[in-house]
Amino acid sequence: MIVWILQFLIGFIGIGLVVLVHESGHFLAARALGVRVETFGIGMGPKIFSYQGKNTEYCISLIPFGGYCRMDGSIDLVKALRDEQKSFAKGEYGSYFTTTPLVRLLIFLAGPLANFLLSVILFLIVAMIPVLEAVHEPRVVVAGDYSQVFGTTLGQAEVESGDLILSVDGRAVDSYEDVEDILASADRPSIPVRVLREGQILDLTLYGQQLDGHWRYGIALWQDAIVGRSEGSSPFQEGDRILTVNGSDVGNVYDIYLHTDEEMDFSLLRGDEVLTVSLPSTTSFPFAWAAELRPMERPSLVEAVVQGFSRTGETIAETFSSLVGIFGQDTEEVRNEITGPTRAAQTIGTITTLGFESDAASGVRAFLYLLSVVSVSLLVANLLPIPTFDGGQICLNIYQMVRGRELGPRGYVVFQILGIVCTIVIIVALYSLDVIHYFFR
Repeated sequence: MIVWILQFLIGFIGIGLVVLVHESGHFLAARALGVRVETFGIGMGPKIFSYQGKNTEYCISLIPFGGYCRMDGSIDLVKALRDEQKSFAKGEYGSYFTTTPLVRLLIFLAGPLANFLLSVILFLIVAMIPVLEAVHEPRVVVAGDYSQVFGTTLGQAEVESGDLILSVDGRAVDSYEDVEDILASADRPSIPVRVLREGQILDLTLYGQQLDGHWRYGIALWQDAIVGRSEGSSPFQEGDRILTVNGSDVGNVYDIYLHTDEEMDFSLLRGDEVLTVSLPSTTSFPFAWAAELRPMERPSLVEAVVQGFSRTGETIAETFSSLVGIFGQDTEEVRNEITGPTRAAQTIGTITTLGFESDAASGVRAFLYLLSVVSVSLLVANLLPIPTFDGGQICLNIYQMVRGRELGPRGYVVFQILGIVCTIVIIVALYSLDVIHYFFR
């Protein structure tokens, strides 16, 4: 229960920080452009904390969703409505309504821009955090030798399961991951390889088969059946070497996967002792296979900045694409694609705590990565042309600039009321998705 609460707190704090940056963008732009800010708030609903500054009230509200930056101008609006004015020509200095449509557009654009910059910075930091990556020796199995596992009969005329790859296409390799990278870039029908087999160095040819427009070579990682990180309740321990499964010798992990559709009896070596362990039919083992961990090469600051911008751009494109794709899905698919604030917070907290279980760097990296994705999501959502959203306000001010005439007081009130209704509907819909997920699934 404590862990569950902690996960939600981590998630809500993370979302709150992203919203804070977004609203700070509006706040700083408004102040820089001469508009006073009456209230700077995080969340919605009843206030649970407030502080009255010199010119602005700062507050936190009960519902952890969204935020707002209320600019000065309410008095001008009331006066204009009372006097039945057709414009906001006579307003006091510092009021939102005494500015031009261009100034208002810049103020509303500042929030999404702040989220864009936040995402760039977070992706940059993520790229700079030291990370350990799993690497494996470049020993391979031929997929056709395990057709039941791989679902293909693709074999090799020269390369055999168990061969240790020394070079591919004339380039020396240090890990199986190097082999994958070279094959992906080569992408042609045949590639020369040098292998070590039973103490002999052999120069062979790796043959491919074209699938989905790319050449596939029908090889996979040979992985020794040694247990790595194990779950707490698992009968396996780190370092256990599996010797047999159901009486059959185990050379690599795929020898085990041949038996996953039946109950499995293992004999394993733990230290100097041979033990017997049984598992029901499963393809999900209560442990991870052992792998060597090496520090990833960190990019330079310039490379990290480039990565920050490129990853942010890619995430924006993916988010827009997902948003458009939702309209062609059925109700159940939409529920799976869209999450409310509660589920989003839980997801952030859960993934972050799982990262910290590995090490502190992984936990921080997971948290910052998820916040960068949330920041992009907030950016995209706010650019939707919905009244009271930044996108709606931006569209309104572009319309006023093109038209050369501003919206009157009554039109502005109608626009705001429509926006409030839309916002309430969206909030109710999002929290309804959470209620359905937690109580009716």
